[in-house]
Amino acid sequence: MTSKAGMNRGLRTQMGVAMVIAALLCSMLSLSAEAKTRKDDTVIQLGTEDASQNKVKLRVVNYSLKQMGAQKPVMLRGVEGSMLFPFSIRSDEVVVGAKLKLNYNYSPAMLPELSHLMVMMNDEVVHVLALPHDKDKGDANRTEFDIDPRFFTDFNKLKFKLIGHYTYKCEDPMHSSLWLELSNLGVIELTLAPLTLENDLKLLPLPFFDRRDNANLDLPFVFSAAPSLGTLKAAGVTASWFGGLASYRGARFPVTLDKLPEGNAVVFLQSNEHIGTLSGSNGASVSLLSHPTVPGAKLLLVSGSNDEEMLRAARAITLNHNSLTGQHALISESTEPPARKPYDAPSWLPTDRPVHFGELAKLDDLQVHGYFNDPIKLDFRIPPDLFTWRSAGVPVDLKYRYTNLPYNKSSSLNIDINNRFVQAMALNDFMGDGSITEKTAALLRDGDEAKREESVLIPPYQLIARNQLQLNYYFDMTKEGECRDNYLNNMQGSIDADSTLDFSQFPHYAPLPDLAAFANLGFPYTRMADLSDSAVVLPAQPNAGEIGLYLSVMGHMGESTGYPALRHTLVSSADIDQVSKDDLIVIASSQHQDLLHKWADYLPIVEQDGERHVREPNIFKRLYYRWAGLDTLGSDHPEAKLSFKGGSSLATIMAFESPLHSKRSAVVMYADDASDLTKIGDIFYSRTQIADMQGDFIILDNKNVVNARVSDTYYVGDLDWYTKLRWLITQHPIIAVLLGLLIAILLAVLMYRMLRKIAAKRLSTKH
Repeated sequence: MTSKAGMNRGLRTQMGVAMVIAALLCSMLSLSAEAKTRKDDTVIQLGTEDASQNKVKLRVVNYSLKQMGAQKPVMLRGVEGSMLFPFSIRSDEVVVGAKLKLNYNYSPAMLPELSHLMVMMNDEVVHVLALPHDKDKGDANRTEFDIDPRFFTDFNKLKFKLIGHYTYKCEDPMHSSLWLELSNLGVIELTLAPLTLENDLKLLPLPFFDRRDNANLDLPFVFSAAPSLGTLKAAGVTASWFGGLASYRGARFPVTLDKLPEGNAVVFLQSNEHIGTLSGSNGASVSLLSHPTVPGAKLLLVSGSNDEEMLRAARAITLNHNSLTGQHALISESTEPPARKPYDAPSWLPTDRPVHFGELAKLDDLQVHGYFNDPIKLDFRIPPDLFTWRSAGVPVDLKYRYTNLPYNKSSSLNIDINNRFVQAMALNDFMGDGSITEKTAALLRDGDEAKREESVLIPPYQLIARNQLQLNYYFDMTKEGECRDNYLNNMQGSIDADSTLDFSQFPHYAPLPDLAAFANLGFPYTRMADLSDSAVVLPAQPNAGEIGLYLSVMGHMGESTGYPALRHTLVSSADIDQVSKDDLIVIASSQHQDLLHKWADYLPIVEQDGERHVREPNIFKRLYYRWAGLDTLGSDHPEAKLSFKGGSSLATIMAFESPLHSKRSAVVMYADDASDLTKIGDIFYSRTQIADMQGDFIILDNKNVVNARVSDTYYVGDLDWYTKLRWLITQHPIIAVLLGLLIAILLAVLMYRMLRKIAAKRLSTKH
């Protein structure tokens, strides 16, 4: 970060405001000045001599309370109920105008002379909203007001605080009539002016990705008309890095060939390639340049003389961007990091040891304050192939503390996983009635009544790939009677950082294909965080749509693991034999992939007489899928067939066992029209659509995802022989019956032979 970027945000804000005000004055005095106003952007002409530098382009953005974390309407309760909403401002922008728009409703029982709503920005009061008695106000109130831009910083806290009273006499501080509800559709509207950043690589990943920006990352990637596979692999590695940085925001990488987009972009050019006046350079290099036609926009140029140098430059960005400085950096040498181990993705919870809560959250995030507090939340990801069958649960060793008030007999700590209840533990239970564990009893004997330790088991069926453990403190308020209740907001609770969550007892074993695992965490490809066992197969001359989907998949892999896909292999269909032992991802459009014809017998879709039919599983699997509700597209009649006319536009994802190697996976992403490949790429950034990705075959349209299970099942991972035998018998009851019959026949034969010997011996003794 440059010294300019590291200035005090308050000072930068004032300078930005002054700059825009001066620009407005100059534009009013200058006859040559021109103002252009649009719905989303405003261009203000400045009174300077250089016409190329005299435009300040303002951007208007809206952040709703829902976007800032309020998934439901915000309820403020009590005499001093409050709620905090954090948001941030990009490093290359400054706030020059702000407006808050609210929809709210409140209790008519509150006294208007004493009750009001305070709105605070970064602990400064910016507005006080009166709460009058208005019988004609209807069901909701609406208001909007301006906020002084000088109150904004890099990271901001918008706070609402209700001061409510319902009587002039003694009152219950938690009376049911003390409430105000804010709609989560309320928005803060910000007018932002750009700040020019210098061309210095030490700013990376700025301005292409800014962690302060909560919006989706839309970052164009630019190539020459016919990029090589080596150039595309360098772009894939870079996309996986940006995907990991974007995380929950989601990242898209629109592709343009042989032209520059309007705005920031990443450009990949070899030394013999050029786009307009922009050309590649000899040797692996990374450059941060100003856009030749768009003022303020930047280009990240990745260049090299050959494929190996392009990949070296991409590795320098993803692994060593903190060491890059200046406008241009020549990468003379780079070494690959050590090979990754299975299941060691930085974003995944380690499964070979207990994990402390302090590794999952900051200490401040493990504490709550007040009677009405938000739950403590711990987000974690686990490999989708953890085998938890018939286990008692996932052990949690929970250590927690809280304010000890002996008369609060109904307080509790509730534990949820993914918004599903697990267990509730009573607080202040010192009566020795057996409701506390021996560990807690030992702590009580030592005199620490406010410290507890409990062992909790999380039901394995409540766990998914992406999880959230929620710990809710509920504090009881003691009622002492009229005019005797004291509101002391001193209730606190915390979870010790050395509490643990342990998945180390579970082996890795799972049935595939499973598009749910692929959509959620890129499994099985992300088993190795650097994708060293994975290969992507593109057509010999991929088009922009196919390249864009490849970059989206790599971004998804980087987001899933938190590590760039450094060791994945990128090949054309002609070189498929080179990666026969890898897990494969095949991308194609418009019959633009030879493998679709070679693998016709393995695909879930059969084409015959100009129509496509979904391949029906064999009779035994059909009966099983029908019983499990997984048969083709949920058809009501097993004998029905789903057909697609040849002229229809199909976008689909198909998963099956690799035809080239057993126990290896293949996922085919195909669309009749190359433009429809964006539907497949976008699915990775839609939580709603990802939830619909099930089975091994899906069809996409503009809104819906239709899934089915067609392909044969295969298993990856290892189990001990006894557990594996029990599992197979449970999954295949017919095998259990046949095995029982076989054992019965063997026992009958043995008994028969034994009885024959006994009978023969008895007859011989008689003679």
